[in-house]
Amino acid sequence: MIRQTRRGVLAVLGGSVAVSGCLGTGDDAGSADAAGEDDGDADTTAWRTAELTDVTTGEQFSVSGFDDPALVHPFAVWCSTCGSQNREIDTLQREFGGDREVVQLNIGDGETDDEVLEYAEENGYADHSRFAVAPTPVANALVEEFGPTAVSPPQSPVVLQCPGGGTHEIDKISDAETIDARIDADCE
Repeated sequence: MIRQTRRGVLAVLGGSVAVSGCLGTGDDAGSADAAGEDDGDADTTAWRTAELTDVTTGEQFSVSGFDDPALVHPFAVWCSTCGSQNREIDTLQREFGGDREVVQLNIGDGETDDEVLEYAEENGYADHSRFAVAPTPVANALVEEFGPTAVSPPQSPVVLQCPGGGTHEIDKISDAETIDARIDADCE
């Protein structure tokens, strides 16, 4: 039987406080707001307003610039869970049609535009989605709004941005039918 002493409990508590201090700082250094990219309005966070480049076309875009609902799927090329979600999103685009944008937002550490382009082309996704590598302020803004799972590829989060500005999270590995129904329900 392990006997807990007050000293042991205090040591664990002190260690937890020290670690939690490493997870976030009181200042806004490195945040979208500190960079002047966020005025505090939820509709102008960096993940929506940042100018991104589609690695498949070279076209520049921002999520906030779309007139149609937009699915934003943070992913990494090495992530098998992401691959499963990408297949469902591709099915959605091919079989359900409709007016929507899809942004496959690469958040893999150190993955390059060329690696993301190769992934998109090899898997046949380039015709149905935009692929971009997320700059740090974009990843930080996703974490700020949705928590750390937003940039954890195996969590395979999908964010739905509606034209009116509302955002909704969609469960990981949702099938094409579920995603289509969520777009209809949440953005209409």
